[in-house]
Formats: sequence, structure tokens, C-alpha cells
Amino acid sequence: MIEVNEIFSDSDSRLAFWCESVEDTNDLAMMADNIIEENINLISVTPGAVPFIWPYLEKAKVKILTRYIFNPLQKNIDSEIYDLAANISRVFKKGAGGIQIFIKMRDFERFVDSISVVRDDLFFKHDLSVGIDISDLDMNNLDNFFGKMREIRPDSLVLTLNEDMGNRSDFVGRVYALLHQWNTNSELHFILNNDYDRMDQVIRLVESERPELNDKLKFFLNY
Repeated sequence: MIEVNEIFSDSDSRLAFWCESVEDTNDLAMMADNIIEENINLISVTPGAVPFIWPYLEKAKVKILTRYIFNPLQKNIDSEIYDLAANISRVFKKGAGGIQIFIKMRDFERFVDSISVVRDDLFFKHDLSVGIDISDLDMNNLDNFFGKMREIRPDSLVLTLNEDMGNRSDFVGRVYALLHQWNTNSELHFILNNDYDRMDQVIRLVESERPELNDKLKFFLNY
């Protein structure tokens, strides 16, 4: 069981689970029971876990996302997009309801330009979530960022804080700037390593700056 901080109510719709790979059948069954018991409706699992967790959750109202790190440095971008599309199609056939694609900002525009032409066919009836480290965002060029976001219309933007350096991270300032210039219909998701203080900061900022995003807010807790 996960101990949920008091900033969240019981069965809070803003909570989601980030699940590491689980191979033992009994552990999978226990995890699925916990997901259902906690009324969690969104989880993220590794691609290899999708066909194993899906049978436990197929009758529950739980959307299974899987994740992919987009890293074209190892090969040319066309080859990376081809591999990405093949992997996406494979996990969708095995029960995934969507995919989180984590991208470095240096690759973001090239990714958008390449995926936009196949976005509707590839993600038909499935969710596309774009993952960015908030520290990697150019806060002086958010107009361009949101412009590229609108080209591929992701169902959600998921923000991480891969290295929290306290005040040096300027997390609050970055979230504030992002909300101040928010210009997309996407949901807003966060992966903050179960740091409830950071989550509380986000909730307060959203309530103050973009209350219309309250119903589109999700926090992934490490399971």
C-alpha cells in the first residue's frame, strides 16, 4: 500500500501510479488489486509489463500508459521514429491505452516535425503524452514550445524534475511561468519522486493561476 499525504483526499482523482517492472505473478495481482482498491484510473508501466498487467485490469476503468525515451543521438531521427512507431503499435496491441514519450528539449522540435505527419493514425483512440524535464525548458521561449505542442496535440504534458537542487532549481518560478503562458488543451501531469512538498506547490499554483486545470492535473506516485 502507498501512504498518501494529507494534501490528497481518499481516492483523489489527481493521483496516478508509476510502476516499476514486476515479473512475479503474485506481485502483479497484488499491484492490480491495490490499483483498483485505491481507485487509481491511470498508471505508467514499462513496455514489457503491459501484456502481464493488462489481464488484471482489462475490466477495470484503469488506463495503462507505457513509456519510451526518445533519443535520436544513437541513430538518425527517421530511424528512431520508425522504431518508435513500431514499438507503439506493438504495446497498443497488447493493451496499452497510451504512451509517455520522454524527450530532451534539444530534440523536441525535430520530434514534433517527424511525428506530426503520423500522429493521428499512430495514436488513434490512444493517448500521447509528452514528457519533459521542467529544468530543461527554455522559459524565455515558451510561446514556441506551446506552438510545437499544438502541432501534435498531446493528451498530456508530463513534467519531471530529474534533479531537485532546492531553490537553485527554481521549480516554483518555472511552474508559475509555464502556467502564466499556458496555451494548450493538454492535461498537466507531474512525476516528482513522491515529493509532497513539490506537489503541494504545484496544487497551490494551479489553484491560483489556472484553476481550470484542476481537473486535468495528475501526480504519478512511485509504486
